[in-house]
Amino acid sequence: MFNLRDFPDEHVYSRMQREYPQLEKASVSAFLRLLATGSEFLDRLDKLLAGYGITHGRWLVLLLLRRREVRKALPSELAKEQGITRATMSGLLRQLTRDDLVRRQEDPEDGRRAAIILTSKGADLLGELMPHYYELVKELMAPLADSEKAELTRLLDKILVVDT
Repeated sequence: MFNLRDFPDEHVYSRMQREYPQLEKASVSAFLRLLATGSEFLDRLDKLLAGYGITHGRWLVLLLLRRREVRKALPSELAKEQGITRATMSGLLRQLTRDDLVRRQEDPEDGRRAAIILTSKGADLLGELMPHYYELVKELMAPLADSEKAELTRLLDKILVVDT
């Protein structure tokens, strides 16, 4: 969590640049605001999800399954799509399976492989939660006009680092 709300002013930047000449004020200013905004938004999302007894890691697994035409995937695919390790995904899947939000379907040709399938309970949870999620997103992004949202998306895509 990044909770800074007292951003540096011109005086602070000037003083810091004397010590650290590589400091670029515009970069640091944008970076700090991006971290603070992301942390605030993630905190609001986590509070919403907690009301449904789920973490954002588990929620993302359900979403990744839900957005497929056939609501199943290999654990390795889900880990890659979420940008986490297979071990972390195994932990998430254990919890989701325990709560009957997903189930494993063994591969009849290779008993070592199993697909993960979204259960009706998992789909129902998403059906209940997602309208509230979309309302939260709308509320958080309300200060921006549609053109500003498009520009923000474009700018963030320029700096977003995605491992392929």
